[in-house]
Amino acid sequence: MNQSFNLARFGRLLRKHTAEHVMSYALGAGVLLGGMLAVMGFLTYMGGGLSHDQQEILFTLFLLAAGTFFATTVLAEYGTGSRAALALMLPASQLEKYLVAWVFSLPVFLAIFVADFYLVDWLMISLSSEPDTVASVFHTEMLTSLGGVFLVVHGVALLGSISFRRQQFIKTGFLLFAAMVVLVVVNYQVLSAMVGPELRMSLPFTSVNLNNSPSVSLPEAKSRLLLLPLLALVPLLWAAAYARLTEKQL
Repeated sequence: MNQSFNLARFGRLLRKHTAEHVMSYALGAGVLLGGMLAVMGFLTYMGGGLSHDQQEILFTLFLLAAGTFFATTVLAEYGTGSRAALALMLPASQLEKYLVAWVFSLPVFLAIFVADFYLVDWLMISLSSEPDTVASVFHTEMLTSLGGVFLVVHGVALLGSISFRRQQFIKTGFLLFAAMVVLVVVNYQVLSAMVGPELRMSLPFTSVNLNNSPSVSLPEAKSRLLLLPLLALVPLLWAAAYARLTEKQL
């Protein structure tokens, strides 16, 4: 029998994890649904409806916030204390334990999140005084840009869930915020040195905004290439989270 991965053993571990956490995950999905209803309902009431742009912005914000929170919890049980001892004693390899967390925090989470969002979105559009169509987030631009950012955020959150012993979400969120601030400042300084005082604030991987001039941006095909270095971080972050899990011992 393969000591690193065995499909039957992985299946048993997956079923055990599902049975133990199905109620808490269902409760979390309900809380997410309620939060979406509250926020999107308020915006619909105030504005008479939700435009396609508003729907995409809300989808992005909810996805990043909820995805980060959930991913920072899936490996927290391997941290310290009695829960860690019980989790580490399970008759399964570290790789199988890691894959269970990965499956629930990425494909399972995405499936539930998309279902929740579209249910609320459809309901809000149906109740709008100025009905519009439900926006599709499954177009190329959205999938490439948001998908790349979400995968990086997921990798950082997964690493944070096993690296920090307590308050994983808060500490990981602070780490992400600090990294974003540093990236924005470095990006602005580099562009300022290249363009000069005509530069306005420009975010990384977006168009360059100039005073009294149209914005400058790369063609869409080339702009997507800028995401490749970002996507290269994803497997490294996943591997780092797995490496941290293998270091955990009784």
